[in-house]
Amino acid sequence: MRPKFICFALLGVLSLSLPSLAAAVPAGSTDTLAGLFQNLKWRQIGPACFGGRIDDIEAVPSNPKIIFVAAASGGIFKSVNNGLTWKPVFDEEGTSLSIGDLAIAPSDPNIVWAGTGEPNSRQSSSWGDGVYKSLDGGETWAFMGLRDTQRVGRIVIDPQNPDIVFVAALGHLWGPNPERGLFRTKDGGKTWQKVFSINDDTGVVDVAMEAGGRVLYAAAYQHRRRAWGFVGGGPHSGLYRSLDGGDTWTKLAKGLPEGDTGRIGLAISPSRPQVVYAIIENKKGGVFRSEDRGETWTRKSDFNHRPMYYSQVRVDPLNPDKLWALGSPLFVSIDGGKTFSSDGTGDKIHVDHHALWINPSNPDHLILGNDGGLYMSYEGCKNWNFIDNLPIGQYYAIGIDNREPYWIYGGTQDNGAWGIPSRTYSSLGILNADVVNISYGDGFYAAVDPKDPRVVYSESQMGRLYLVDLITREEKGIAPVPENPEEKYRWNWSCPLITSPHDPEVVYYGGNKLFRSRNRGHSWEAVSPDLTKNLDWKKIPIMGIVRNDGTLSRDDGVDHYGTLTTISESPVEAGLIYIGTDDGNVQMTADGGKTWEDLTKRFRLPGDRWVTRVLASSYGAGIAYVSFSGHQDDDFTPYLFKTTDGGKTWKSIASDLPPGMAVNAVAEHPRNPDLLFAGTEFGLFFTIDGAKSWHLAAGNLPRMPVDDIIVNARENDLILGTHGRSIIILDDISVFEMLTPSALASEVFLFPPREAVAFYEKRSLPDQGAAEFSGPNPDTGALITYYLKDDPPKPEPKPADEKKTEAPKKDEKPAPEPKVKITVLDASGQVVREIEGPDRKGFQRLSWDLRYPLPFEPKKDDEGWFGPHRGPFALPGEYTVKLAARGQELTQKLKVRVDPEARTTPEALRTRFEAAMSVRELQRAFKDAQGSGEKLGKELETYKKSLEERKDIPEDARKKVEEFQKKWDELKKEFSGGWDGPEFAIMDLAGQLQASTSAPTEAQLKKAKQLTDKLAKNIEKYNAFLAKDFAEFRDMMEKNGVREKGPEPVVPPKIKD
Repeated sequence: MRPKFICFALLGVLSLSLPSLAAAVPAGSTDTLAGLFQNLKWRQIGPACFGGRIDDIEAVPSNPKIIFVAAASGGIFKSVNNGLTWKPVFDEEGTSLSIGDLAIAPSDPNIVWAGTGEPNSRQSSSWGDGVYKSLDGGETWAFMGLRDTQRVGRIVIDPQNPDIVFVAALGHLWGPNPERGLFRTKDGGKTWQKVFSINDDTGVVDVAMEAGGRVLYAAAYQHRRRAWGFVGGGPHSGLYRSLDGGDTWTKLAKGLPEGDTGRIGLAISPSRPQVVYAIIENKKGGVFRSEDRGETWTRKSDFNHRPMYYSQVRVDPLNPDKLWALGSPLFVSIDGGKTFSSDGTGDKIHVDHHALWINPSNPDHLILGNDGGLYMSYEGCKNWNFIDNLPIGQYYAIGIDNREPYWIYGGTQDNGAWGIPSRTYSSLGILNADVVNISYGDGFYAAVDPKDPRVVYSESQMGRLYLVDLITREEKGIAPVPENPEEKYRWNWSCPLITSPHDPEVVYYGGNKLFRSRNRGHSWEAVSPDLTKNLDWKKIPIMGIVRNDGTLSRDDGVDHYGTLTTISESPVEAGLIYIGTDDGNVQMTADGGKTWEDLTKRFRLPGDRWVTRVLASSYGAGIAYVSFSGHQDDDFTPYLFKTTDGGKTWKSIASDLPPGMAVNAVAEHPRNPDLLFAGTEFGLFFTIDGAKSWHLAAGNLPRMPVDDIIVNARENDLILGTHGRSIIILDDISVFEMLTPSALASEVFLFPPREAVAFYEKRSLPDQGAAEFSGPNPDTGALITYYLKDDPPKPEPKPADEKKTEAPKKDEKPAPEPKVKITVLDASGQVVREIEGPDRKGFQRLSWDLRYPLPFEPKKDDEGWFGPHRGPFALPGEYTVKLAARGQELTQKLKVRVDPEARTTPEALRTRFEAAMSVRELQRAFKDAQGSGEKLGKELETYKKSLEERKDIPEDARKKVEEFQKKWDELKKEFSGGWDGPEFAIMDLAGQLQASTSAPTEAQLKKAKQLTDKLAKNIEKYNAFLAKDFAEFRDMMEKNGVREKGPEPVVPPKIKD
């Protein structure tokens, strides 16, 4: 359900609803063209064998099987069965899937609040668009304002009155803004009051409330991140308390450290609320404890593990001296914070913990969230269970190989690099077991040798670069090393890496220079000077502060600045290379690096902006694209440029991309130069007119950050590397490729289907249960896509006197939805399959499974040894797809080929097809006979019932009924089911002939002949039985006044010799 936008009344209370970056495309906005794509389904394929950063976890205390998980950039997931299955419940809300905090009302678990924008201040952190409320347990949400807070650290709800809510808002990470501090609503979010604030540089990262609702603690946090560094504290950070429900606030100081302070985490002991803990970043910081509600504090220890990234503590609900601290490992203290240990708290779990929920009734029941996903323990952290069905991986970059099916490789936030098939031939879908780990660390760019998919390049932080053999799993370190040991290369957090489109052994890698290897990384040469501005970045002020040893969390996450971020070599001209840098440079070489041209000043930006992507076009050497992101400068304008003259001039093509859509990636279609895709922080946009207008890609595609885009030219698939929802694919984007104005003006349009591959679906594992993650495969067979300009005309209303006035009958079914008809014909014009499709406005897609139809209607749950009953595969070759709709007929050609891995021949396929069609006819004859027999049996029961009801029928007639019943019981055994009956034998043989592409065996052909001969004889017997025995029986019954129509004779199987 779309969020409800609420008008705020001022009424003397400060109401904050400022326009901002994310306001431009609210969830309820309408895009006519985008709306036509609603029926095209994106496949969210995972993986889920690793997770992504989780910012918060909440469960319902009275029913802890109900769990909510807040992903840092993947939205909100809900489970009602303790994590067995999950449902994304925030995908259609707002514009941001970055979730900072969740809160469930203590007095009503149906009331759930969500604050968007994560508070962890990483260089990869996304931002939000305010706060949302649900009144039905997260099923639907309403936007409640505070849009420009961008990041929410904590939400607390009054235990007695759920309309009283406090929101700790950090504000912008990359610049100052006024909408930060502590906000309170007393009317459930209709109006807001900023009850505590300091300045435009200082927000509130945490707030804690006593159960009575009157005593609150708030942690003010002054900090700022820029592309070149981080300042994690300042003089305005501090700890504050209110004793009157948030009306007035007092800074707490007795026993707390003085001077610059950074992030503070708070926790009140549930069992002794006068005991309060604070973990404080300060040169004299650590863990502090108060036993008098914050009047005085005692420093218990100097413990604080990487303060800017963690600084969170939780108190055991029953023991005020047991304290959990989140860090790289999980820490616990049992002496009130004096000592902390990670021994035994985190065996076989990921690191970097940000969320911990403790069951208030059972403190040994823990739910833990970290950079690797979600874990549960029922033994107080002794043993953990990883929840491997949440696809919330945070990809930075992706690459694909040329296998069939193709594989996708990519690096992820803190979870290494992985390979995943784009589809499998398994009926179970794409499982975690299908996924392959490539390398560890924070994974970023990955590239595959175009000629040898066994060879994969994988890169991680600090310039680490590996050549990985997918078969042996060997990892060879191949990072460039300076010739001069005194020289130090600079490496980005994510170093760009590509293979040359002209030579598979040539690899380019970016540091502060561009490096080239001609031998798959065995040796390297620098083919450029320093391509960056080479600034003394450590001296560039942040928040007016020049960082020094006293700066808190100094430059956390930033190891270098002045580095390459993106590389692209022209597909049409070898040696024509574009690069972009984090300090805003765009440079080009046309001679393989001998000379370079700085293009930076030609973009006329308001300042240096991070270059997110350069793309040399496949449509000409003079065409290229560049995207920038200004969000590191608190500038959320979408920047996207194109050149058609080799970089001499650049034109903005951002056109109507909405404000706030920072552009992360751009891709062009390989066969349509006007079709472009832009990956932004809030979803995917596309243009079909060369960037004159942009449209949000809708349907079931969430609004998560899209960090990389690939169009697979062979399959025409659109592949997204998302930073929050793993890998997402839209199969066969011919609908985008061929969407011209003339196509849109057509009443009906049938898109050319891509080549289809016939394969035999396998079963890779036994059924794994509901908890097993399964990424969906594309629909089997040929995807058929068509367009209808309008909905069908509504039927003319009947005259008043003809209108139906009586109430509909209880068992009366509604009229079927109007359909269109798809007909598949073979090369000779014979009908192979007829399929009905929806007759409604927009783009519709269905699939033909490349099979002939079954000659019978299978019963529900009727399966054989080889799974559900299905018709024989059509032969490889050319087919015609005919669409009949709105009085028009349109056709397209379709090519079908066999699985390239299949060891078969055209002759073998033909022989198997003929055998399968013969057995199909056998199925038809058997099911006809079985159906006729069932009808006979029902009529016999009707006769017998008549005998029971009527006393005037003579005894000899009754005896003839019993005699006829015995004859029929003996004959119908020939048409029985069961493992040892003829039905199983026929259906099993049909399954066998569809489970292989090889020629049928002599035994299979012999079996088919035997079954055919036997069935033909039995049908002959049956027809004779109908003609004589049943006819005589029916005549006898009619003489006694009982009449039934009786079944028709059965046509025996017609098998070609």
